[in-house]
Amino acid sequence: MRILHAIPALTKGGAEKVLVDLANEAHRRGHRVSVVTGYSADPRLNLDRLDPAIASETIATDRSGKLSAYARLPLWLWRNRQRIAQFDVIHCHLTYAGLLGTLTQMQRRLRGDESPAVVETFHGVGMPIPTRQKWLAAALARGRDGFALMAEEPFWNDFLAEHRKLPGAVIANGIALDPPVDPAAALTWRAEVGIPIRAEVVGTVGRLRAERNPLATLGAFAAIARARPQAHFVIAGDGPMIETVRSAAAALGLAERLHLPGLVADPRLVLGNIDVYVTMNVGEITGLAGLEAAAAGLPLVALQARSDYLPQLSDWIWSSADTAAVGTEVIRLLDDPAGRQVLAKRQRAHVIANFGVGRAQDHYEALYTRAIAHARGE
Repeated sequence: MRILHAIPALTKGGAEKVLVDLANEAHRRGHRVSVVTGYSADPRLNLDRLDPAIASETIATDRSGKLSAYARLPLWLWRNRQRIAQFDVIHCHLTYAGLLGTLTQMQRRLRGDESPAVVETFHGVGMPIPTRQKWLAAALARGRDGFALMAEEPFWNDFLAEHRKLPGAVIANGIALDPPVDPAAALTWRAEVGIPIRAEVVGTVGRLRAERNPLATLGAFAAIARARPQAHFVIAGDGPMIETVRSAAAALGLAERLHLPGLVADPRLVLGNIDVYVTMNVGEITGLAGLEAAAAGLPLVALQARSDYLPQLSDWIWSSADTAAVGTEVIRLLDDPAGRQVLAKRQRAHVIANFGVGRAQDHYEALYTRAIAHARGE
């Protein structure tokens, strides 16, 4: 199968890592895989993880960034229309790539061709996205040949039920397992950040953006801090809310105990210093960073993004939308090192058994096949 993955840029983030891991796995299986990005990013963030045998191309290579990428997209598509028509599937990730998919479908109709089928993964499930933006995403999704969600959510469940002819699927994220971090490198990073060597550490990794609700994580940290005066906290990642989080931490009395190192190119350095990891769940599904933390052997507790979610027997991560309850659960684990270790082993085994990138690729290949048939009117 000839697959083109498209994304705004290979920056640091969950959608970006999903793309890289899927592309590498598809290439390993013998598919012809290419990647196109809208604008350039530091190659150390994710491009270096892409198999060098996979062809990659950037539409706007100058420093003008996002605006130039949007401006150049129509002309780039027109100039490359014959080459793009050779792909079986274009797999779109995030808004810019969604526009690329829409324009590709318009070109396909003008040519009277059936290829490529356009598949989109919506990575924002469970995030506090404005309703208007959801409706726009749904309007575009109706025209796709295939549509994937990384978790269930009432809005999107209703959407898939209403559009049964659209090949759709809920495909949980999968990860490629990384080798363990060098303990010496992790200790060096800890010293550079300023975390005391004997301090308990509760932390997370993720972008500091409104849809990720970092203030909820901070609320859980504040609840823990009141009971554990020696504990330190880490939120590793960059984003437009970093100063908001810093100010809120100061107001909560956490200024000296919360560490905001910004973007960390190798998150294993962070994970190697955390005792309990606080992730964000959408129902029973967690994000890529949470999966990586569990695979690294950390015990996970989750803030629940869905206020309507009721705990299930199948949940492998304890979760609550109540920040105080999350804090209480973290404290319980900090008080029980043996239980913490048992939980970490159980969660790691669950990730390895259920969230490997191979399993995700299997589901995507099945969706690609359905999408190709849909594009052909079958």
